[in-house]
Amino acid sequence: MINIMKSILLIFFILVSACSSTNASEKNKHEEENEYSTLLSSLLNINEDKYTYIDAKGKKQPDSLKMFKELERIYIKNITPDFSNNKFSTKRLKIIMFYSFYAHEKKSGAFQEYLASDLMPIYNENRDGFLQILKQLPFLTLSNCNRLNAYFGFEGKNIENKTTFIKQNKTYFKNNLNAKQFETCISSFNEKPNK
Repeated sequence: MINIMKSILLIFFILVSACSSTNASEKNKHEEENEYSTLLSSLLNINEDKYTYIDAKGKKQPDSLKMFKELERIYIKNITPDFSNNKFSTKRLKIIMFYSFYAHEKKSGAFQEYLASDLMPIYNENRDGFLQILKQLPFLTLSNCNRLNAYFGFEGKNIENKTTFIKQNKTYFKNNLNAKQFETCISSFNEKPNK
C-alpha cells in the first residue's frame, strides 16, 4: 500500500511539475521544485533531518514546528488566485487539492481547518478545473469532498447552505466524475448517491 501511495504521489509530483510555466525563471522553478519536495517529503516522512535542532545534550531532534511553518508558508503562497477573477491555474489548484489529501492522510488539524474555510470559495470560482483534476487524479476525491463538506458548519457558519449546494452540484458531480468517485464524493456530504 505504501508503494502504491508513493507511486501515486510521484505521478502527482510529475503532473504538477509539468504544469510549471516554461517562462518561469530558473530561480522560481527551483523554488517550486523545493516546495513540491517539501510537501511530498512531509507526507512520506522522508528527508525529516532537514527540520531538526540540536538539544541541550547535543543530540539532533526532529523539529515538527519548523516543518509545519514551512508547509504553512507554501500553503499561504498558493492559496491566493494566480489569475484575475479569483481563478486558479491548474498547477495551483492541484497544489491546494493536494493539501486536502495531505491534511486527510496526516490528520493535520491545522490544514483541515484552513481548508474548511478556504476550499469552498476556490471550488465555486474554479468548478470545472477542480472537477477535471479530481477526474484525472481520483485519489484526491475523498479528501477534497470531505473538506468541501467541512465548510458547512465550520465555526458554526453556512449550515443552512448545505442543502442548496448539494442540490446545485450533485448532477454536476455525477456528470464530471466516474461512478465510484461520485459515490465517494456525495457520501462525504452524508448524502446517498441516488437520493
